[in-house]
Amino acid sequence: MLSTFAKRSAAGGVIVWLITLLLTTSDSEQAELVHKVVFWAVFVIVPLGLSVVADQSKLYKVIVLAQPVAALITVASFFVEKGVLSAALASAWLILNILIALLGLMRLATRGFQRIEELSIDAGLLYLPVAGGWLVIYRLGVQPFDFGEMIVLLTAVHFHFAGFATPIIAGMSGRVLARQDHPRKLFGLSVVALVAAMPLVAAGLTFSPWIGFAGALLLTLGLLMLAVLTLGWVAPSITSKPWRTLLSIGAIASCAAMVLACLYAYSLATHTLIITIPGMAMTHGLLNAFGFVTCSLLVWSQRIVDFPQ
Repeated sequence: MLSTFAKRSAAGGVIVWLITLLLTTSDSEQAELVHKVVFWAVFVIVPLGLSVVADQSKLYKVIVLAQPVAALITVASFFVEKGVLSAALASAWLILNILIALLGLMRLATRGFQRIEELSIDAGLLYLPVAGGWLVIYRLGVQPFDFGEMIVLLTAVHFHFAGFATPIIAGMSGRVLARQDHPRKLFGLSVVALVAAMPLVAAGLTFSPWIGFAGALLLTLGLLMLAVLTLGWVAPSITSKPWRTLLSIGAIASCAAMVLACLYAYSLATHTLIITIPGMAMTHGLLNAFGFVTCSLLVWSQRIVDFPQ
């Protein structure tokens, strides 16, 4: 099955990622850390996310087979000086991201605006090109809107994890909740908050930090509601204790990570130093990337629940 190939790609990606830990891509320790998080996203998170979507279309087959190649080419761009060549290499990832967004559009066109859990997954697929676009901009070495290069890089990271992976995780939880007697409005509000928060966070970077703060609060609210549903309804439905525990760890980690995100967004809006960008990378970034997203996608990739069709 293609979903199995995607999981194997993620497993192989872990090995390649461990090798990249021995290599240097930047003179800045801060940038080096974030680069490694980006590598984790392209080698592990995206194929894991694709494995849980498990579409049957020809486009899905092309995407799954092309993903490891695009990931290797993209990571190679980090070993080339920023500029046209580096951006051209990183464009392989943007092209793949656009194909993934087309898959989301195909799913949406086939099914229509029904089943909010599936709409959540579609949203994750549709947001991914934003990550690829900012990654190309970062490797090109330009700074639109007078953003610092670290902000450009962190925006690419944000849309890999919060934009792509988080709505997919929410959708997978929704598939389980669809079979249960649960607070349906709470899940609907969670998905709306998660999906709506993404453009607000992006607008906050361009227009006003207060918009970004509102986006961070909305994203936090959405993840808090999802964590309540995960701990109260989704996790208990999983019979395997190790996987149930891992999913619960992910839910708790998401809440801790978003508290830090809100503090950072508030510090930007009020011009007060509460937490620095390096502090965010070491705390929020690692909690979100490895605690929430990786743990959650790893559980859902195991197909430990028979989902309704």
